[in-house]
Amino acid sequence: MNTVMESKRILYVDCLRILSIIAVIALHYTAEILTASNDFHTASWWISNFFNSISRFAVPVFFMISGAMILRTEVQSYQAFFKKRIVPLLISLVSWSLIYGLYNQYVILKSEMNGFEFLLDFSYRLLTDRNYVHLWFIYAIIAIYLTVPLLSKWIKACGEKDLRYYLCLWFAVSIGGRLLNDIVERLTGTGISIPLLNIPFFTGYLGYFILGYYLYHFDLPVRMKNRMFNLGVLSFFIAPVATYFVSVQRGVLDEMFYGNYSITTFCMAVGMFVYFQAKEEALNAKLNHKVQKLLGSISKASFSVYLIHLLIEMMVSGKTPLEASLLEAILGLLANIFLILIISYVTVKILNLNKVTTYILFGGRG
Repeated sequence: MNTVMESKRILYVDCLRILSIIAVIALHYTAEILTASNDFHTASWWISNFFNSISRFAVPVFFMISGAMILRTEVQSYQAFFKKRIVPLLISLVSWSLIYGLYNQYVILKSEMNGFEFLLDFSYRLLTDRNYVHLWFIYAIIAIYLTVPLLSKWIKACGEKDLRYYLCLWFAVSIGGRLLNDIVERLTGTGISIPLLNIPFFTGYLGYFILGYYLYHFDLPVRMKNRMFNLGVLSFFIAPVATYFVSVQRGVLDEMFYGNYSITTFCMAVGMFVYFQAKEEALNAKLNHKVQKLLGSISKASFSVYLIHLLIEMMVSGKTPLEASLLEAILGLLANIFLILIISYVTVKILNLNKVTTYILFGGRG
């Protein structure tokens, strides 16, 4: 069992959060190049494909971290839990949906929509998750958090063997089932539906959520950890190459290995988690207090950075030209990713200086 005190920051979790938010920025920055051209042999496409592929661990890792952190505590009061966990997310969802909605309508689209028309359109988009591309994550995490008061009780009643059974079945349904469907679809042009795998509790992001709790609380055999790490490393190389070949075959970008339930994404996420978890003591020993404090600050701001980063990207980042050379593509991508990260982080820290702004934009989260 993990014996880290709840009050102490967990350094490997901070590192995973930071790497995941950098990966999310990379995902969104490279998406435009990948969808703008079907010339899969240009340096800009290949670099974008490479960085997009190896960044796919981000969303599963975020869900795994949430499960590890949330499910370790006991829910004493439904009201207190909703006030602490659900309300801040709802406030952030409404606020940022409105910000992105206004920016999209009146800055990007140059819309002449009046206030009442915008309100109706905004309300519909808010209800149906159509305001902006990355806000889907808040809907998903709210849905999972709504189950936590019951889920935490179920989790604590289960032993390691019970959770392992759940995760194996979830893997078979969500990861294995998706892989089988993708293979059949690309070979025959038609997907396959297997009624036996239609088990609602064993599908979706809930599996990653519980997987995070499992990996956080139970020590796996060293051999198993090594296998997970090796499969993760292998997947970092397979995903971009496999994406290239399936895309060439289809003539358009094929996102078979980009999905959050793809086998390569799963292996990358688990490999990342077990690797940094194993490095907790080494990280604490090597990094001084100031560095750890900075990492903790960036980690705590990661959710806020997630919310604001696309707005920053639209305002300040420069797009890599499709005809860019290999060096230009690499340098341009890295420079823009870290520019977006730094400006987003600094902006969040400034906004958090005001309690009202912090509450309205981030639900009171510092």
